[in-house]
Amino acid sequence: MIESPYTKNLPPFNGPVETGLRALSLLSEAFPEQYSLQRLVVLDYLLIHSDDLPGGPPGLHPRTPHRGGELLVRRAMLEQGLMLYQSRGLLERHYTETGLMFAATDRAAGFLDVLSSDYVAELRERAIWLVPLFGDTSDSDLLKIVNSQSGEWGAEFAMESVLRVEDAEWQ
Repeated sequence: MIESPYTKNLPPFNGPVETGLRALSLLSEAFPEQYSLQRLVVLDYLLIHSDDLPGGPPGLHPRTPHRGGELLVRRAMLEQGLMLYQSRGLLERHYTETGLMFAATDRAAGFLDVLSSDYVAELRERAIWLVPLFGDTSDSDLLKIVNSQSGEWGAEFAMESVLRVEDAEWQ
């Protein structure tokens, strides 16, 4: 296996390869639109926790306690994933008046088409559902939605855990 500075000593689960692939799925669906890093962070979360949205499809990752906190740690890994896929010619960086933006290249969809795993197929299905859902939403409005909901995402599990501990102490 060829060592890459983007993946050296990093876990495969939620590492740059996987987070970059999720971003690539989103950007490919939005092609030729450009997304900010902040928008990609939020959409990446919603892509794998789609069941946190009313009427959303089942999530791809487990509904773990405090999963809303994932938004705080997702940015650095996503940046590494974006750089990895950019280095392969599948993504582009654009410097605009509003800041740094990312877009899929015309090669991205073809790359995704050759990947045959169930996970990639489900990523793409959720990207098809998610991109139009927030297509007209500004980054600042999207962030407001997340801020209003992030305390609730995972809160039901946190409360359930507290109740189990209290029940165990009473027995």
